[in-house]
Amino acid sequence: MKLILLLILALVIASGLAYQVHQDPGYALLTYGQFSIETSLAVLSFLTLLSFFGFYFILRTILRVKSTPKTIGKWNEKRKLTRSKKEINKGLIDSAEGNWQRSEKLLVKHAAQSDTPLLNYLSAAHAAQSQSAYDRRDDYLLKAGEALPDQIHAIHLTRAKLQLTAGQFEQALATLLQLKTATPSHPVVLTLLMKTHQQLNEWEALYNLLPAIKNNRKIPQEEWQAIEKNTLVQLFKSPNNVHQKDLNTVWKSLDRKQKLNPDYLIPYVSQLIHKGESKVAEELLIKGLNAQVTEALLNLYLQLNIAPDKKLQQLDKCLRKQAASPELLNTLAQLCLEQEQWEKAKTYLDDSIALQPTSLAYLLLGQTYEQFGESTDTANACYKTGLELSVNKKVLNETPVVMT
Repeated sequence: MKLILLLILALVIASGLAYQVHQDPGYALLTYGQFSIETSLAVLSFLTLLSFFGFYFILRTILRVKSTPKTIGKWNEKRKLTRSKKEINKGLIDSAEGNWQRSEKLLVKHAAQSDTPLLNYLSAAHAAQSQSAYDRRDDYLLKAGEALPDQIHAIHLTRAKLQLTAGQFEQALATLLQLKTATPSHPVVLTLLMKTHQQLNEWEALYNLLPAIKNNRKIPQEEWQAIEKNTLVQLFKSPNNVHQKDLNTVWKSLDRKQKLNPDYLIPYVSQLIHKGESKVAEELLIKGLNAQVTEALLNLYLQLNIAPDKKLQQLDKCLRKQAASPELLNTLAQLCLEQEQWEKAKTYLDDSIALQPTSLAYLLLGQTYEQFGESTDTANACYKTGLELSVNKKVLNETPVVMT
C-alpha cells in the first residue's frame, strides 16, 4: 500500500514537471575552456538524474560484490547454527529416552555452536555418568567451567549431585564443603551436605550442621526432621560417634518433650548405665516412666545398680500415678519375687492377667505357686498356658496376611 502511494506521488510530481518543461523548457550553457555545450534545462536535468542513478547502482554493485564473502560466511554460520540446534534437540531427546551414548556424542559435538553450552556440557556429563564413565563426566564439567566461568557455582552443584547419585560420597563431600565456604546459606548446598554426612555416617558433623539447616527458611521442615531424629539416635546409641562430654551437651540441648522420647531416652540412659552413672540414669528413667510406661524403659530400670526394694517402691509410685499396664504389673511382680513377697507378687500377676493374659505373667505366676508350695499341677497349668500364649503369638506373627 505504501509503495502504491509513493508511485502515485511520483507520477503526480513527474506530470507537474513535464507540464512545466513543456511551457518553458529553459536554457543551459556549459563551457570548459574552448568547449561549450548548449541544451535545454530539462535535458540537463534528465542527464544529471540519469548519471546519479548510474553512479549509485555501480557503487551499490561494487559494495555488494565486496561484501559477498562476509554474507556467505554469515549464511554458512546461520546454517550451521540451525543444524546445531536440531542436533542438540536430538541429543536432549536421546537423553530423556536413555540413549546415553548417542546423546553424549551429539551434545558434545555441537557444544561450541550452541547458544547454551552449559546445558550441553551438563547434559553430556549426565549421559556419561549414566554409562559409568566418570572421567568423561568430570572432563565435561571442566569444559563447562571453561566455557562459562561465571556459572562455576551451578557447575560445582551439578558435580556434587552427580557424585552423590554415583555413590561417590567422599568426593561429593569435598565438593560441597567447597561450595559451603563460598555460599554458607545456600539451601541446596546445605541439604545435599546433610544427606552426604548421613550416607557417610558422620553423625557428629551432621549434628553440628543441623542448626544452620533448621534456621534456613528455604529448607522445608520435612527435609530435615527425620534426619535429625536419626542423628540424635545414632549419637546416643553409638559411643564411638561422639565423646561422652559432647554427648551430655547434646542431651542438654534437647527440649523437655525430646528428653521424654524413648527413641532418645533409651539409648542415652543405656550409655549412662554402661558408664556406671546409675544415679543420673535413675533420675531420667523415673521421669520417663512417669510420662509413659514402656517395656524397654522398664527393662532398663531393672538393669540399674540400685537396691531392689528401692526399685519396687519407685515403680509402685508409678503405678499409683497412672493407669496400670501388664508390663508394669509384671515388672512389679518380678521385683516382688526377688524380695520373696509372694502374696504381693500374686496380686500384681492376677491384675496383669485380668488386663491382658501374657506368657510372661503365667510364667511368673507358675513360679509364685511353686513358692507357695501349691501342687505341681497348678504351677504346671500356668506354665502350659504361658507356653500356649507364646506359641500362638509366634504363629500369629509369622502367618502371612492373605488378601482377598
